[in-house]
Amino acid sequence: MIPRRSSSIVVSQLEKCIQDYLSINPQLIERRQHFALIRGLDFLRKELGAEKISDLLKMSVRDITLGLQKYVNYLVGEGKSVKSIRFNLYLVRTFFSFFDVEINPKKLKVPRKSGRTRIDRIPSLAELQKLVSGTKSPRMRMAIMLMCLCGLRLNECLGLRREWIDLERGYITLPAEATKVGRAREVPIPSELKSELKRFLEKYPHPKGYIFCSRNNPEKRVPRSRFYETYHELLKRLGLDAKTPDGSAYVLHPHVFRKWYRTMLESAGVNKLLIDLWMGHNSGSVERLYYLPTPEIIKQEFEKADKALKIFGQTYAPMSSEKAEALEEAVAFYEKLIDHISKTNPRLLRMLGLE
Repeated sequence: MIPRRSSSIVVSQLEKCIQDYLSINPQLIERRQHFALIRGLDFLRKELGAEKISDLLKMSVRDITLGLQKYVNYLVGEGKSVKSIRFNLYLVRTFFSFFDVEINPKKLKVPRKSGRTRIDRIPSLAELQKLVSGTKSPRMRMAIMLMCLCGLRLNECLGLRREWIDLERGYITLPAEATKVGRAREVPIPSELKSELKRFLEKYPHPKGYIFCSRNNPEKRVPRSRFYETYHELLKRLGLDAKTPDGSAYVLHPHVFRKWYRTMLESAGVNKLLIDLWMGHNSGSVERLYYLPTPEIIKQEFEKADKALKIFGQTYAPMSSEKAEALEEAVAFYEKLIDHISKTNPRLLRMLGLE
């Protein structure tokens, strides 16, 4: 069994061969990708009967290749996406390459990337409500709401700075360097998000910096990998971890929140060129240069948008931390109870229809 990712792993306590490799690849630690590397190497160590990971470097290329094939087969059996399998394999192969042990990728049978376009669907209102209410992290709650109600891309969301948010005007201003297409844009803040954002920023301790900062350092943003780690755990805990038909991603992957945003705006009849401006999409060159909506037009269109961009509606009040903790304790208690009954009296479980 591959050990689960644990925040308790300290680099200085790892074997010297891993420390040497990570010393020239510090980005793996920053992106928290060294966990995947360690899990892969530990799998090989156990599979090949090595006492330490450094012992793998003394083995034949043939044995290592056979072990890697078993690792690939294991990941396939676990239902990992093709992208994850290929990346995990890449990490392990580059580790061996660092120590002059070259593994020929042609000797491994690895799932191929599908040429089909992924089939997406937007989340239902009930799913969004479950995600926002179900997370125990105020930052995760805010990130999901920003992507849904402002149409931000994940990188734009995680890279959002306090000084770009103007609650008085009701706009988020993204500079050119923070956007995918390299063009600055302003995004209006819907009323539901505005009240949430105000409460969130009241607890933000820094006058400027990333609002999703790492370890209380406002100039260091949270890595995408950490967001995905927390987000995927949330999906699994809430039972929303269904995969897309091609198995390449979760159905509720973060980019569908941005698609939900556009769908809601178009269904409300908001001008499509204005939607493109808010989302940072490329309109036609002529339209982009000549469409310059006046403040009155923007206000009129935003009134339509504001009515559509609601996850909970006017009556929503965020769940207090005490209530959230009590709910978590209750869920944990009943999960343990059902697990106990399944072991001691499975017949009773079938009678209750809980099996």
